[in-house]
Amino acid sequence: MNIKHILIPTDFSETAELAIAHGAYMANLFKAKIFLFHSLETIIYTAAPGEPILLMDSEAAQQEAADKKLNQVADEIVKKYKIEVSILKAVGKASKGIADAVKENKIDIVIMGTHGASGFEEFFVGSNTHKVTNLAPCPVLSVQKFAKKVGFSNIIMPIDNDLHSRQKVNNVIELATAYKSTVHILGLVEKDDDALDEKKFEIKLDSVEHSLKHANIPFVKKVVKADNLAIEAMKYAEKVGGDLIVIMSDHESNLTGMFMGAYAQQIVNHSKIPVMSIKPQQTTIEAFDPMGGTGVII
Repeated sequence: MNIKHILIPTDFSETAELAIAHGAYMANLFKAKIFLFHSLETIIYTAAPGEPILLMDSEAAQQEAADKKLNQVADEIVKKYKIEVSILKAVGKASKGIADAVKENKIDIVIMGTHGASGFEEFFVGSNTHKVTNLAPCPVLSVQKFAKKVGFSNIIMPIDNDLHSRQKVNNVIELATAYKSTVHILGLVEKDDDALDEKKFEIKLDSVEHSLKHANIPFVKKVVKADNLAIEAMKYAEKVGGDLIVIMSDHESNLTGMFMGAYAQQIVNHSKIPVMSIKPQQTTIEAFDPMGGTGVII
């Protein structure tokens, strides 16, 4: 997790300001550059073939105001945090614009504010942040309005029975090293998981523990059984004063029910502390060395 390019989307909201604070702190730790991104979701009117594309007057004014505000925010970041900042702009859906910007600028992590989601949006559409975690190939750090504390002293690392769950270990080690954090290994077991081999799961947790010991990262370990793993992870994070939850975006456990949503999506939408979502790498069971120290299965 070599963080050199950080993308921070902004809609000039309170949560976007918090994302900037978290991103600036990370940029200073990793000597990274910030790319400040804004997408204007507007309607573009096309002229006849060969003629220039024109914006309606109100939309042109909106674009001008957004550009002015974006430049102002960028200047404030440079002045306050002494960090190099580049401005990126797009027109259209924010999630697609962010995904395109990630690929075009070799972004290592996206840090963005989220307002969460509930009801119809959560169950069938998903929040804008959740869409970005699905589209972007790099980790996505989502920040809710409650996450006013900058820095991560206690990182929550849920490990469940999914093959990909352990892949986050390397990312957590690098973050914990930079932030001088304590890692909380949270073994999560669904109560009705009849297929669970408890001995193999314990070996899996021991291998994670081995990796943290090897990296000299302070940690604690706890195993819990629950009906809803997402809720349990968030409850545990609140209990121990967690600052960050690190999850896999696609393969973190099974669905907890049609009307509950996926484990990862529930955490992104409802966690009061920042959530880092990491895309899993493709793997085969034959390549898994449970006692290895890499934290990546290839």
